[in-house]
Amino acid sequence: MIDQLQLTAGHLVSKYQFRKTTDRVVSFTGTLSASKAVMVVLPFGDNDPHSFRSITDLLVERFDGQYITVISSDHAVDMMRLLPRSTIIHYRTDELNMFRLPRRELHERIVTRNIDVAIDLNLDFLLPPAYICKASGAKIRVGFQRKYAEHYFNFLVRPDLTLSRKLIYGRLAHFLKKF
Repeated sequence: MIDQLQLTAGHLVSKYQFRKTTDRVVSFTGTLSASKAVMVVLPFGDNDPHSFRSITDLLVERFDGQYITVISSDHAVDMMRLLPRSTIIHYRTDELNMFRLPRRELHERIVTRNIDVAIDLNLDFLLPPAYICKASGAKIRVGFQRKYAEHYFNFLVRPDLTLSRKLIYGRLAHFLKKF
């Protein structure tokens, strides 16, 4: 009950904060290949990097490691091995305010990066990662289709939830390779 109230209140606060922000019309054709920097938000609570290995392989293939920013809610030691030259930003729950939105310090660590593409790998809607993607100022923000997602992402993918996470992320990577 309280979590739903926080989600609703946080969503309304973020809509108010982004009320003057408009998304430009973007052609998705060739966007990923023309991008210089990418941010990927790791799934909350998923400590198995093998489930999203196809995404990390795609990022390594398309981007130089120093232009990859990884946002993680835990200490992703395995991600440091998979993407050794990338920037990893950890966030803790105490870096979120009562509306489950990032506090100023975390917000500034993210907006100071020059991000072209933001990818949220959370299959469920979580306000902090969605807000982080929107606040990053990325031209392309990729997320999975779920309630409230259309306010934070401009490229939504409908996952087949009957499949395993590894297959869902594999399909996403295969789809993103086309761009």
